[in-house]
Order: sequence, then structure tokens, then C-alpha cells
Amino acid sequence: KERMLIEKHLRTAMKGNEFFIYYQPQIDMSNGKISGFEALLRWNNKELGFVSPVKFIGIAEETHLIVPIGEWVLKNACSFLKQLHKRGYSDLIMAVNVSILQLMQEDFVDIVQRTLEAEKIDPKCLELEITESVMMESYQAVGDKLKRLKMIGVKIALDDFGQGYSSLSYLKQLPINTLKIDKSFIDSIDSENCNDSITGTIVMIGLKLGLTVIAEGVENQEQLEYLKKHKCHKVQGFLFSKPLPEEAAVNLLANN
Repeated sequence: KERMLIEKHLRTAMKGNEFFIYYQPQIDMSNGKISGFEALLRWNNKELGFVSPVKFIGIAEETHLIVPIGEWVLKNACSFLKQLHKRGYSDLIMAVNVSILQLMQEDFVDIVQRTLEAEKIDPKCLELEITESVMMESYQAVGDKLKRLKMIGVKIALDDFGQGYSSLSYLKQLPINTLKIDKSFIDSIDSENCNDSITGTIVMIGLKLGLTVIAEGVENQEQLEYLKKHKCHKVQGFLFSKPLPEEAAVNLLANN
């Protein structure tokens, strides 16, 4: 019943302007500065209230509504990034999550290029995040598009790394710039034997492959010190900031 209700309201959510985006900062460990934001979709419906992405993203994919929604997120996130660049934060990167259904579109690369051109954004300032499981299951179908995107300068991030069980030899061949370590591995740093955590090995693998390594879900100082010790490039999580609306994100930048 809940699923049917969510699907019903999801179909009119775009027209009703019910979607909005929150932005979570990513921190460069070398200088403590904000290096970019991850755009995170949120939904507030009059009848259902705030609906968790965990509940509605899967339904949006099943109904293929994720395609127009994803394009809306890309356009609005790039528009906000353009505002930030105009304010003088010209080195900031915007990370946007991409669904397999978006990637399967024949004109997906063109959509990304048109969006970047419309907002006059350098492609190197956009990072598209694709989950490891999607990359492993669908690489044959989407690999060429990812290579084309990387060729024009767009960054590709492998999200939730550690959940999809990709082999190291395969990892080396992927057209990716960034490795995002899944939060479950960051949580394991909390244990008493944190020095034995596999997270440090994952960071080392990323460094050896010449990738930018980002740890997500960093929530305490112990985790931060561990990641710093293992030379992780960037971190994001509640220790620094929860996802923020545009105005709050701008204020955070000014204070950073």
C-alpha cells in the first residue's frame, strides 16, 4: 500500500515542484577546505511529508521516472555550481549521482554536454557518481559512454566501493577518477582494533591506482585521524556537515 502511494505521488512530484536538492560538502584533507559538494535529492510531499530517498529512489527507477528526475538534478546542481563559481569559489566540484537508467539513454553524454554548455561549466568541475554494483553489472552496456565522458573532462567516481566485489584487475581498467569508500568500512574504524581495519588497505589500493580517494560517512575524530594517517584525499560526513540547502551551503563556504 505504501509503495503504491509513493508511486502515485511520485508521478506528479515534478509538476508540483516537490523535489529539492541538499548539498553535502567534501573536505580536502590536505588543507581542511571544502573542495566540492555532493548533490542529494530530497522530496517533500503534501500528503506524505518528507519521504526518505531509501523509500522513493528504487520506485523511481522501477517506473523509469528516475530519468527525468535525474536530468532535473543534474541541471539544478550545475546551476548552483555556476552560482558558487561566480561568487569566487571557482575550484569547487559538484558530484551528482547517476542511475543506470540514465546511463542507458542513447543521448546521455549529449545531455551532460548540453547541461555543462548551458551553465558554462568546465567539465572537470562535474563528477558523476556510479555505484560499484551498477558498474560491475552493466559495464559492457555503459563503458563506452563513461569513456566518452572522461575524454571530455567529466570526472567519474565509483561510489559505494567495497559493496560490489569488483576484482582489482577489473578496477584498473575502469575509466574512473575517484574511489568513494562505502560508509560500512568507515564505521568499522570505530572498533577497538581500528588499526587492523581493512579501510586503510582500500585507501592504499586507490592511491596505488592513481585515483582520488573519498571516504563518506565520517562521523567522529577517531575515523578522521585514521583516514589522515592513511593519506585519504577527501572526506565527507556528519563530523563536518550534514547535507545542506543552498543558502546554508553558501554560508558554510564563507565561514570555511
